[in-house]
Amino acid sequence: MFTRYCGNYTKGKGANAVNQFQDLPTEKSFGHEFDYAVWTANTTVTLANVPWNSDYRDLVRFDNRAALDNYLDTAAGPIISTTGTTYAAMGRPIALDIPHSRANRFNYLRATNPAQPISGGDTGQAFYYFITDVQYVAPNTTRFMLQLDVWQTFGHDVSFGNCYIERGHIGIANEESFKDNGREYLTQPEGLDMGGEYQIVDQWRRDIASARNKVPGDIGSYSILVTSTVDLTAAPSDENGPRLVSARGSDMENLPNGATSYVFTTLAHFKQFLSAFADKPWVTQGIISIMAIPFTGTYDVGSTSTMVAGVSILEVDPGSLRVRKEVMKEDWRDNLPIPERYAGLHKLKTYPYCVLEMTSYTGTPLVLKPESWCDPDGTVIEVPHFAQPGPRIMFYPYRYNAATLQNSTPAMDPVTDDSGVVNDGGEFLDMATGITNFPTFSLVNNGYMSFMASNHNAIAYQHSSADWAQQRALGGNQLPAEQATGAIGTSQDINQQGMSAARQSTNLANETGAFRAIQGMANSAIGGISGVANGQPGAAVGAIGGMANAAVGNAIDVNQRNQSLGISNTLAAGTNRAATDQMGYVRDTNKAYGDWAAKGDYQNVIAGINAKVQDAKLIQPTTAGQVGGDAFNLATNKWGYDIKVKMLQPASLNSIGEYWLRYGYSINRFGRMPENFMVMSKFTYWKLRETYISSSECPETFKQALRGIFEKGVTVWKNPTDIGNIDIADNTAIAGVTL
Repeated sequence: MFTRYCGNYTKGKGANAVNQFQDLPTEKSFGHEFDYAVWTANTTVTLANVPWNSDYRDLVRFDNRAALDNYLDTAAGPIISTTGTTYAAMGRPIALDIPHSRANRFNYLRATNPAQPISGGDTGQAFYYFITDVQYVAPNTTRFMLQLDVWQTFGHDVSFGNCYIERGHIGIANEESFKDNGREYLTQPEGLDMGGEYQIVDQWRRDIASARNKVPGDIGSYSILVTSTVDLTAAPSDENGPRLVSARGSDMENLPNGATSYVFTTLAHFKQFLSAFADKPWVTQGIISIMAIPFTGTYDVGSTSTMVAGVSILEVDPGSLRVRKEVMKEDWRDNLPIPERYAGLHKLKTYPYCVLEMTSYTGTPLVLKPESWCDPDGTVIEVPHFAQPGPRIMFYPYRYNAATLQNSTPAMDPVTDDSGVVNDGGEFLDMATGITNFPTFSLVNNGYMSFMASNHNAIAYQHSSADWAQQRALGGNQLPAEQATGAIGTSQDINQQGMSAARQSTNLANETGAFRAIQGMANSAIGGISGVANGQPGAAVGAIGGMANAAVGNAIDVNQRNQSLGISNTLAAGTNRAATDQMGYVRDTNKAYGDWAAKGDYQNVIAGINAKVQDAKLIQPTTAGQVGGDAFNLATNKWGYDIKVKMLQPASLNSIGEYWLRYGYSINRFGRMPENFMVMSKFTYWKLRETYISSSECPETFKQALRGIFEKGVTVWKNPTDIGNIDIADNTAIAGVTL
């Protein structure tokens, strides 16, 4: 039934005038009840000034309405009681009896009417409004434009369901946010400007060798691996009796090799070896490789030690080399140099806000995401391979990108004990850097010494051949001389025999003449005797004369024969002497010439041998091994690897840090907001993409308004006096919050 209106009515004037009720009747016969749109008579209006506003960027979550009312009552402005019913619908102004100058001081209004219950028999409710505008009406009347504060009015009457959270402080407050090093919750991209470059905030160094780091008594902290086709441990003798023993082969790292590998643990030992074998090039010429490797004591490449020229040489043992694990930084995640202001922002420990760069300075650095390294101590595995071909040493982060944090201790191969590492469940050697081009060196062999040693027997043979040729020539000269001497002696003997025969013939003739003279004398004597006997005295004289005549004739004949013999012998002796002198001259000159020629030939051969030896001194020295590889790092800096901890430049770090302190992390997953909407001690930011309200006691319009508040992003404060007044870093996470 319609009842009579008892309120004041004002008729508008002018073209735009409208008729309007200034107030509604006080009688309840109209059926009006106190609510957010209609204030019944005796409604109490409280003006106040609050730090939150109608754009809903900030909300205050009071524990209950009583706490809100208490806050408003504590610092309330004037309290006004209406005398009639007033419309407070959205977009409709209300007039209150308060001077405009005073009304300008307030931005908030509370309307209560405890005397009149609302529908359903519930107790009275207060309604809260933002004062969006204040207009002067009369000296003692001011018109207020109001907007219902949906949050404070209906916030306690709404229950939120499982919502899709796009961003908020719950990412910071979540006690499990750093689960799995942050991979579970903190790897959501933010789309924030990180600046143009990182800066190095820490560096973990690992040196395995260097030519600059001197060790007392040593030249450099690296070793030398020598591969040789000659057994370096065999006695080499000297150039007068060089001895060469072929290499026995090796199976370094289980790889067959006909050559033998030796290790000089220090460069000083290798130089001592070179000095000792400088005059034994027939040994060093068998060296086919000289390579610098990291200090062998680190990787146990050999254990069989042999002393050669006072130097201890290691013969490389068979089998794989021993790998090594290096703990770079214990609990490194807890020691990242994050500014204290942002210490609670664990997302700064993840990529791309923090990056680990592992580099061996060979142009192959590794970019490591901190959250993907499933090792709390930054363990690096060093895998050496020094045997030919393709020697190298590789370094990889242990269990990088592994699915879990289990097995944080490197798993060693049970077959080889701790000499090898099996696949660690992570990227293994697919995420590795290393040194893949070891420097190699050469040594110089004395070409002259090598020639002399290799031709020692040949030169000795040539000397012996020259001596024999000379002796044979001299012997050949001596034989004709001796034969000529024999011929001369024979000729002289024959001449003597002829002269002796002539002498004997003369003697025989003389004897024969003497015998005939004697015979004649005898005959004469016999004739004289006969004449005497016959009485011829003259016969005796004649006999005597005949005897004398016979003797004289014989003497003449003997003299003649002797003279003839002398002449003949003299001629024969002179002729023989002239002939033998000529023969002696020919003999002597032939022998002298033969001896001279033999000596000249010998000297010429010896000169040829000596010339060959002298020429050998000019033979160019030969080299063993080869020159190559990359020695730059070893010579100028070091061998090894560094892990550089890189974070954002301060400007970008501060910008992102402040943003996260204010608005939290990107979440992008479903979750439930706590009943009081607070996960931080001072304020909590929420931005939802889908807001589900499971129950509410308000019209759909306000329900959608509440949904819109959270989907555009809103900060819920615990204490209204903190809004805009506190340092946003002074906002700690509440314990026990999970997402």
